[in-house]
Amino acid sequence: MEGLVNLPFFFITSIIIIIAPGPDFIYVTTRGVAQGKRAGILSALGTSVGLLTHTLLAAFGLSAIIQTSRIAYLTLKYIGAGYLLYLGARTLISKKQLLSGRETDRQTRGVFRQGVLTNVFNPKAIVTFMAFLPQFVDAHLSHPIVQFLFLGSTFALLAVVWFGFVGYFAGLVSTWIKQNQFFQNGIKYVSGSILMLLGLRLALKEE
Repeated sequence: MEGLVNLPFFFITSIIIIIAPGPDFIYVTTRGVAQGKRAGILSALGTSVGLLTHTLLAAFGLSAIIQTSRIAYLTLKYIGAGYLLYLGARTLISKKQLLSGRETDRQTRGVFRQGVLTNVFNPKAIVTFMAFLPQFVDAHLSHPIVQFLFLGSTFALLAVVWFGFVGYFAGLVSTWIKQNQFFQNGIKYVSGSILMLLGLRLALKEE
């Protein structure tokens, strides 16, 4: 595509960024192990849609505004942290088992939405996109919207392939856990604790 530079390096770097363990990897893995293959795949799709949202923000310059406005940045940061803490606390205090046969379908309905929101309200993703994508767009272009959309969509597609793979195989573990009451209880508390730790990490991390 005209206006793009160093595409091979973009693909290589994107794959490295995506497969490096981070909040998205932890979230997808946790959901897959806790709620099964379907939840793992849906959470992968959700986080990838979140990446598409950041692509639109970067393409239309909104990310730059958020990145340079400390109030907007901190607002996103604390909303994201609060949402993760809420998900973790709800998991911990719920009296329902995460894996309980027919209930699993109902419990996974919100997983896609949660994946989207946890990614959208991650200000670090905004900074990453604003620092990463422009390196592969011709600096002489006055309106590189199409180029940003192409790069961001490609990044999201690579992400959904990887995280879908991670979510599916994490879900395979849940089949074994489902047969053991002790491990069901254990994974419930581990999942909730991890989500809360991610929220605290986001809230307390120095800029």
